[in-house]
Amino acid sequence: MTRGDGAGGRPDWSRRGRARGSGPPPGPRGGPGARKGPGSERRPGETGARRGGRPDGVSKRAGGRARPAGLRPPVRGEPGDGRGRANDGPPRRKGRNAPAGPRADRGRRARLAAARPKSLRRAGPARRLSISMLSIVLVLGVFGGRLVQLQGLHWSYYRAQAQEQMLPPRPISIPVLRGSITSSDKTVLAMTLQTYTVYADPLQIKQPKRAQVAAALTGPLGMTQAAILALIDHPSSPQYVVLKQNVPSGAGSRIASMIASMQLPGIAESPTYSREYPNGDLAANLIGFANEENGDLAGEAGLEQEYNSLLAGRDGSEQVEMGPTQEPIPQTQEIVKQPVPAGSLQLTIQSDIQWYAEQQCAAEVKATKAKNCSVVVMQPSTGRILALAQYPTFNPADPASEAVTADIPVQNVFQPGSTAKVITVAAALEHGGQTPMTTYTVPDQIVVDGFSFHDGETHPAQRYTIAGILANSLNDGMVQVVQHVSPQVQYHYFRAFGLGEPTGLGLPGESQGLLSPPSQWYGDTRYTLSFGQGVAANAVQMASVYATIANGGVRVQPSLVAGTVSGSGVFKSAPAPKRTRVLQPKTASELMAILQQVPVVDARGGEPWGVIHGYSVASKTGTAQVAAPGKRCLCQYGSSYIGITPATDPQLVVAVNVQDPTKGGYFGDQIAGPVFYHVAQFALQTMKIPPDNAARPRMRLTVP
Repeated sequence: MTRGDGAGGRPDWSRRGRARGSGPPPGPRGGPGARKGPGSERRPGETGARRGGRPDGVSKRAGGRARPAGLRPPVRGEPGDGRGRANDGPPRRKGRNAPAGPRADRGRRARLAAARPKSLRRAGPARRLSISMLSIVLVLGVFGGRLVQLQGLHWSYYRAQAQEQMLPPRPISIPVLRGSITSSDKTVLAMTLQTYTVYADPLQIKQPKRAQVAAALTGPLGMTQAAILALIDHPSSPQYVVLKQNVPSGAGSRIASMIASMQLPGIAESPTYSREYPNGDLAANLIGFANEENGDLAGEAGLEQEYNSLLAGRDGSEQVEMGPTQEPIPQTQEIVKQPVPAGSLQLTIQSDIQWYAEQQCAAEVKATKAKNCSVVVMQPSTGRILALAQYPTFNPADPASEAVTADIPVQNVFQPGSTAKVITVAAALEHGGQTPMTTYTVPDQIVVDGFSFHDGETHPAQRYTIAGILANSLNDGMVQVVQHVSPQVQYHYFRAFGLGEPTGLGLPGESQGLLSPPSQWYGDTRYTLSFGQGVAANAVQMASVYATIANGGVRVQPSLVAGTVSGSGVFKSAPAPKRTRVLQPKTASELMAILQQVPVVDARGGEPWGVIHGYSVASKTGTAQVAAPGKRCLCQYGSSYIGITPATDPQLVVAVNVQDPTKGGYFGDQIAGPVFYHVAQFALQTMKIPPDNAARPRMRLTVP
């Protein structure tokens, strides 16, 4: 055994220390130089210590190993843990003579440092500053690019998105109250009232309380308790059911008080607006009606439709920025669209005359079982219409259908019959070389150019003046008179009197009538036109014909609107109507003298409807035969009566037309005459027109 092989000895190579890396590495566990024993593990240089017992400074640990006192056991995975990991050098022998000192400590520290992973060396200050500045520049570049994108490229999109989030989904409406329609005597024909819609949330009304709630609402709603309970028990949706709409403001206030006092749980109301017609169906055909569209009232017929923009005004709106609780944010942007106040309409209609004309129309339709009746009352000098009445009529607050809302005096056309004979006579007097005293032999039946014509009543052949032909309404005389004027002149006079063209009232659905030009006439058209057949006109057009004669031959365009009232209450008169001379004053005067003979002729025939005590009357009757639908016969009639009074100073024209009477006759004087008489007499009294007590002009109607 050499030196250093004994117990507690140390080989020569261990003296150099492991720090220099000169010692051989220990063998693997279980390899050469290691010997296993129960519960123990031996290392090179440990055998002597095992034989000789534990030297001083060495302690024994579990498993039979010994380690120097004061040294920590090696950690698993660290160098020298003896578990198969590579070591930098042979371990020191643990024994009594093991050196302990600075040199050994330095070697151990070197081994531990070599076993740790190497870390990056810290860069110098200049390099660190450059890297930091580059990072800052990159970050600022990203922020700058994003700022350019937001503020320069897509600013409008993001602004819209922000406003959409801050502003409510729809603007807050500032409603405008729809304007009113009044007559010339300030009678309100149409107005707008604030009403309420009362609704319920059935989930908030407990079952025991429902009967009590329904009982409390019976009075304000005007409904039975059972009806209200049925709506609450069977709602249109679980949390909402409308109990009643258009509840008057008084009833709405009572309900609001009960809601405030907690007497009506689950009941609420919202304000609405409804169109009211205080006088019911008075002038309904003229006024029309309005319906609610998107929360606003809009005219659907008549003046409500024609003047809708004036009457409706324009609602305003307001947009404010809202907070998370949907409350306006103070001192933020507001977008306000100012409302345009609605205007009102003042008509030329005289409400009392309108009402009375409607009553007389209704009575005559019922008495004669006619299809309809219309009455037009007009001032000749101004063209103002004082009444535009009809029957049947409708309720403008609740029209049954659109068909019943037709404005008969302007939408329906009819063959005027003998009331159009004044146009033929006017043309013959001015362009045919005729005078009121020009005479013709008039038989009961006549053939002209191969066409046969006859009068409405049989009579012997007799010589009549043109005045007599017109006063007695003889068709066979008119077909002779019209031969003195050309078809072009005849057509010109019909157009000059306003037939075949709009009246100028501008009402929706107005018909301009039917009047074909001469190029489209048949062989007998000029003759049928001479006595008012083969042409169609509405009631206002025919009233305007006689107003033109009464006004000295000057046609004044008919008008219904006296003026408008702005939202600020300023009245503005309607523009002056168009005035056109149609006849020479002499011709108009001659026609007025002839027409004053008609009431006397009718009175002799038992129909004195043109005789009004104290007033002179110039009038003309008309009876037109028309084809019945589905039949091959002229077995329907149109009955007309148009009169001017006082004849010496014309103030009123009253035009009456009754279509398809089936009881009591069909002649104009016997069917339409009574309506003319009553309406004209009432209008004279209402307008306080003094009687003229004038005698009719004396004119020869027949010659021997």
